[in-house]
Amino acid sequence: MDSEPSSRMSEDGYSEYSRPKSKRKKTSKVWHELVEGRNEKGETIATCIHCKLALVAGPNRGTSHLKRHLIESCPLRPVGLPLGEGGTSSREEEEFVFNMTDLRKEILLYIVEGAHPFSTVEEKAFRRMMSKATPLFKPFSRATITRDLFSMYYCDRERVKSMLLNAPGRICFTTDNWRSSHTWQHYICITAHFVDCDWKLHKLILRFRGLSPPYDGQSISEEIFMFLNQWKIEHKVLSVTVDNATYNDTMISHLKTRLLLRGLLFGDGSFFHVRCCAHIINLIVQSGLDVIASILDNIRNLVKIITRSSSKSKEFYDTAQKNFHLEVKRKLNLDMKARWNSTFDMLDNILYYKDVFVHLGSVSANFKSYVPSESEWDKLIGFHKFLKLFYDVTCMFSAVNSPTSNLYFKGAWMVHRCLLETAQGPHSFLSSMVEPMLENFDKYWSEYNVILSCAAILDPRFKVKFVEYCLVKLFGVDDAMIQVGEVLTTLKTLSNEYKLQSSTSPIVAPCPPSSGLDHFFMITIATIQEVLGHKLENHYNSPDSEPRLSLRLTCNTLTNQN
Repeated sequence: MDSEPSSRMSEDGYSEYSRPKSKRKKTSKVWHELVEGRNEKGETIATCIHCKLALVAGPNRGTSHLKRHLIESCPLRPVGLPLGEGGTSSREEEEFVFNMTDLRKEILLYIVEGAHPFSTVEEKAFRRMMSKATPLFKPFSRATITRDLFSMYYCDRERVKSMLLNAPGRICFTTDNWRSSHTWQHYICITAHFVDCDWKLHKLILRFRGLSPPYDGQSISEEIFMFLNQWKIEHKVLSVTVDNATYNDTMISHLKTRLLLRGLLFGDGSFFHVRCCAHIINLIVQSGLDVIASILDNIRNLVKIITRSSSKSKEFYDTAQKNFHLEVKRKLNLDMKARWNSTFDMLDNILYYKDVFVHLGSVSANFKSYVPSESEWDKLIGFHKFLKLFYDVTCMFSAVNSPTSNLYFKGAWMVHRCLLETAQGPHSFLSSMVEPMLENFDKYWSEYNVILSCAAILDPRFKVKFVEYCLVKLFGVDDAMIQVGEVLTTLKTLSNEYKLQSSTSPIVAPCPPSSGLDHFFMITIATIQEVLGHKLENHYNSPDSEPRLSLRLTCNTLTNQN
């Protein structure tokens, strides 16, 4: 038994009987004009804020020499100035003016950004804290903070409206519906993606509200059109990106018809509907997962055994660390069947711990029935390697803070080429899996989106040559010539449409005469025909001509991100 209560220490080294030592507060006025710190040797010093001279300081040094310096020796301190009044803190205190309105605004931002309840402002502890911070604080109710919130919302909404109306180009929208699993209420979210006058990319959620039944495509199109009309931006619409739900086809058709009747869309609405690329990849991959469904079920059972038992989880990670020297920061997690990328992550971790599973399968009956056989492991490795490209392309399409429309053509082409090469590859199980995946690819991407192919040409890293190369590899010289010509014709049409707005746009420079622009496109198309007809095929069959296709995360119109 301990003889002294103060000697009892908790596991963290803190004694519950002894009072922790606190640093003594400095009370001398000299510290209003001196800054405490340490020199290169680690000694405590006090630096004069006037002449920047470093003086010796410390708990046993006193302050008499510091006072003498300030009053008698400092060459830059005003003569006759009372001690302690030459510092910035005293001036700031004199200049500080308390503003209750600004404080309420900051409290409102604290509540909104932290998702705190409005009743926070009525809690006794909150009011006591604010009264201690400033005696001038005036308590207010949740009704007041609610009024402040709506007032701030209305001001910000008008600011965003002005920003959208003054944007030099058109706006790309994404929209999606969501149903609460608790209330079964349906909601709609509309997000705008645009570039402002300073060439800064913006992504703003403009509407998130409940929907009233029926939840069909026509009703949703009415909701979106009403929103565009209320915000007076129906003439700024370029495209709407949605997933591949059936009701979205109806919604797009109705909304497109209404906007076309008013003459508000580019190119008779041919650029209006953009399918969510990430969702298309999800559909393509999901159609191929059925081939290894039985193996995936066993993998999920293995993950369940480990994650749902703390003892088995500890045994598994201890074995991985001690016997196989693996880094156990990577944890096993069960996938969500609706999201194939979570299945890829699960496979990635399973293969990382492959040797551990094989070992446990040989010594434990609980694991033995679920651990894949050697041939199944080979299939999983091949399948994981095959899916890596789809995973990287999905990440590329899903970038939020940088444009991605210029990467669409590259990503779609890489997926298409991978599917075609795998279908003719040596692995029979992959060949059978690719067949339904190619059917889904042809269903949604049989014709590469023309406007997004134009974006690839405008990327200085790709230009026309890259589009030429990709199309020749897939379709041959003759078909490639036709498709590249179509893309360039579309690019010319877009250029002519924007040229009409150049006189009023603050950031678009005046275009050259149309004859010069026409001459550029004629020369380009003629060059393509000549190269495709005579030199292109031999050039692209050369191993030195293979372009670098490294994936780098680089307009949010590609993915339906709301």
